[in-house]
Amino acid sequence: VSTQSTGTILITFTLIQLGVSQHYDILLNNPPTSALSSLQQNREIQDLLNNPVNYLKDQLLSHLPQSVDAKDDSAICEEKILSLMESIKTSKESLRFVDALGKPPSGFLNGNTVLMGSYDTCKSMIKSSGYGSNYKPCKIKAVMTAGNKSVPGTPVTWTVCFPKECRDGNFTSLKKGLLNIINSRWDPIHIAESSVVTTCDKDYEYDAGAYCAIILISVIVFMVVVGSLWDPVVMLMTSLKASEDRKVLVNAGQEDEAEDEIVPDSPAIESKPIMAPTRNSIIGEVFKCFSLQRTMGALLTTTTKEGQILCMNGIRVMSINWVVLGHVYYIGLGAAGDLLYINDLYRRESFTFAWNGLPSVDSFFVMSGFLVSLLLSKDLARKGKFNALGYYLHRYLRLTLPFLVVTLGQGFLAQIFIRGPFEDVLSKGHSNCEKWWWTNILYINNFVPWNKIEICVGQSWYLSNDFQFFVFAPAFIWLLYKSPRTGVSVTLVTLACSCVAAGVITYGYDLGPTTVFDPNAANFTDFKLLYDKPWIRCPPYLIGILGGWFCFKNLDSLNLYISRLGFITKMLLSAVLWLTTCTVQYLVVFGLHNDMLKKTQGEKLTLSESVLYETFARSAWGIALLIQIIICQCGLGGVINKVLSWRGWIVLSRLTFGVYLLHFIIIQSFIVQLRHPFFYKPDFEIAILYIGFLGMSYMAAALLYTMVEQPLIFVERMTYRR
Repeated sequence: VSTQSTGTILITFTLIQLGVSQHYDILLNNPPTSALSSLQQNREIQDLLNNPVNYLKDQLLSHLPQSVDAKDDSAICEEKILSLMESIKTSKESLRFVDALGKPPSGFLNGNTVLMGSYDTCKSMIKSSGYGSNYKPCKIKAVMTAGNKSVPGTPVTWTVCFPKECRDGNFTSLKKGLLNIINSRWDPIHIAESSVVTTCDKDYEYDAGAYCAIILISVIVFMVVVGSLWDPVVMLMTSLKASEDRKVLVNAGQEDEAEDEIVPDSPAIESKPIMAPTRNSIIGEVFKCFSLQRTMGALLTTTTKEGQILCMNGIRVMSINWVVLGHVYYIGLGAAGDLLYINDLYRRESFTFAWNGLPSVDSFFVMSGFLVSLLLSKDLARKGKFNALGYYLHRYLRLTLPFLVVTLGQGFLAQIFIRGPFEDVLSKGHSNCEKWWWTNILYINNFVPWNKIEICVGQSWYLSNDFQFFVFAPAFIWLLYKSPRTGVSVTLVTLACSCVAAGVITYGYDLGPTTVFDPNAANFTDFKLLYDKPWIRCPPYLIGILGGWFCFKNLDSLNLYISRLGFITKMLLSAVLWLTTCTVQYLVVFGLHNDMLKKTQGEKLTLSESVLYETFARSAWGIALLIQIIICQCGLGGVINKVLSWRGWIVLSRLTFGVYLLHFIIIQSFIVQLRHPFFYKPDFEIAILYIGFLGMSYMAAALLYTMVEQPLIFVERMTYRR
């Protein structure tokens, strides 16, 4: 087969796929033969089939600039593209270009709207006489419609291989030409110009953020290496010195003709003592804080102290695993190749657990508020006051250095080293971090910028909320300590105001009860107003504060009361409490299944139902979880408490902070480098991927813990001792 004929066939199928086959809702509502035959009767389609290259040149030529401004990147890009189309008929290497174009994929009737092309072929194309340029993959994304009916799911994505001069937002004239062909002659297919987005592969360079990341990581690695070698090297040097001292003493003894004793005031003894204990220098102590022997020992120990709430270890691990599960499905949507199956998947009731994993974050808020309240209440009872400087400084330092490492790595290094067909998944994060990285270390990225969502490290909105709650928590705990009635009243009023605010905002902006498949999700209205704002997310934290104070005041008496109950009474009480709280939690999670059924059919819950859910769901989940923690502490947890309090959870629970920080970039790294669309079917394949992502997240978190988190704890303890 000749190069020209092969190229013509491939281009023809590519354009037909772009213009016809991707519009799968037409084919589903009409017999395929009828739909195709009606399109084939169009004279434009016949011309396209007969000579696609000449047809496109003729149609696009009127839209391309007559002269090229040397400073106009868009014009230069389009001139190169036009030259490329002409060279396809004569160039011996044109087949490689055609091979790199996105082709009609299998499964387009199931919503495979990603025309991938060959990323590696395009990247390997170099300057030659036929092309006159180097090349890089570019994506054209658009939403096709038939009349007033939108194609559901993500936009159609067509990957092409364009000259290196092309950048995001170029192809203005080319875009108008393509839209003119499709909208005026390919009835009933229509593409709105506003829906077309073009992105091109970028050659990222090391910027200030990347250099800062490299310097910070290098310093940490240096500290770990030196700290790990410090004790062995010191022991070796001490041993060698002791051996040398013995030789000196023996020589001195021989000169004085001493036979079996060493004279106490011998000059040899005075100048070279044997193994004399020496005080470690401050520098040595700091380096030893980074020793892997010490940090690994601290990670793997399962010893506990009296009064620790062991059931929280299991809850913490299960909650972070739930977070990772939801993000596997969420991040994969950017490369999804089976949109119709996704529609069916979200209609499955059991899948509600995956897409509605939002309460998993509320669990962390409850536990955080509980522990802060319990520990601070004990501190106030013991001293009558608390060290405010130590309280805030301890928290800030413990969180910020690991967070900074991830911010710099994910925001500035990832896009340099992680390259692939879907690298636009990372490019937005890089642009956000260039502008707003500083909001992370100030924990205000859920406020700045106010009017749009440009968070550097997307999952970090939780850390900002948690730190903001931590800042204001002492005020509530102080009131609870000084005046319990006033403290309880103020906390409950604040909680009620937050619930009312969520309901009012939901009603005023006509929002749904969740961001998933919500029409407002396109402009992130619900995220900006509800999802990441502390006055909306604070109810679980306030419930945790009340729970921690309650356990401080009443846990001993509650344990005494329960110990006096009969066996059957205990069993009945335990069963009623577990059944009630689990039912509430089930309703919070799976109660939105009906909402999803309606959304997949183009409907939604009534506004009153949405307001009801937004007003009470977070508080209901928090109260249920708090009761479960308390009954585990009161001896009513039974088998569930034994499972949650298993000592193996202790090690994994220390890694949950690192897993939360790192799992996002691990999943994104996989998606970015895929050479095919991401498919959600079969479930077994997703399960394997999930286990892999989870395992890699824990391993990466173990490195972060032993190299950053635990060394900070050791340095802090050393500082307090001195």
